[in-house]
Amino acid sequence: MSIEYALFENHVTSDPNDYAGIVQVSGSAAGDDLVQDIIDQGSTVTKPDILAVTADLLLALQRRLEMGQRVNFFGVVDCFPRIKGVFDGPTDPWDPARHKVDVGCNPGSQLRDAVQAGATVERVDALKPSPNLIQFHDFTSDTNNDTASVGGPGQIVGSRLKFDAAKADEGIYFLPTGGGAAVKVDMVTYNKPGRLDFTVPATLVPGTYHLEVRARQGKPPAGADTRELRIGRLDATLTV
Repeated sequence: MSIEYALFENHVTSDPNDYAGIVQVSGSAAGDDLVQDIIDQGSTVTKPDILAVTADLLLALQRRLEMGQRVNFFGVVDCFPRIKGVFDGPTDPWDPARHKVDVGCNPGSQLRDAVQAGATVERVDALKPSPNLIQFHDFTSDTNNDTASVGGPGQIVGSRLKFDAAKADEGIYFLPTGGGAAVKVDMVTYNKPGRLDFTVPATLVPGTYHLEVRARQGKPPAGADTRELRIGRLDATLTV
């Protein structure tokens, strides 16, 4: 499978013809996925054994970092301890409220070299960032991506969801699947990029609806706002 990338205008340089290749991430994998990959590759080691060894390795890594050491984790990643926070002068003592130990990491040379040698790439069309609705939860019916209870609390989780409530064309909308006017949500209690909490409009009539979030992306300009309105739609129809 190739690494997909898209070209976007490079705002770091002054040349309007400069574009940068940005990887379009195809998904995510967790530890269990990697363990399953090891098994699928033909390993005779069982999943519990792999998980046990992995846990021991992470504990050993943690202890080395706590000793103030830099650790090369099998060529996969270089980890090192570091201090975060500001000290008020050369004699300022450690203050847990202002200072903390953190961990820094860089890709290991072995992994970097292997990926550079083995990866293939494919250019795809650049997709403009827009609200990404992953799930709608209806608290009244305690269902996900299924029912919308009029007058009840609802929640959308996803990414790039935050909108400017001061702009009349931004917000959360219910659209009848059979056509007709969109109904805008007027009671929003939480408006952040990863989550929206709101009250399902009491004016919705029985039927099925699409759920959309409309918002402009990026930092508002100092002058006139010429940013494009972007629309994200939940990949499910809701029944009222």
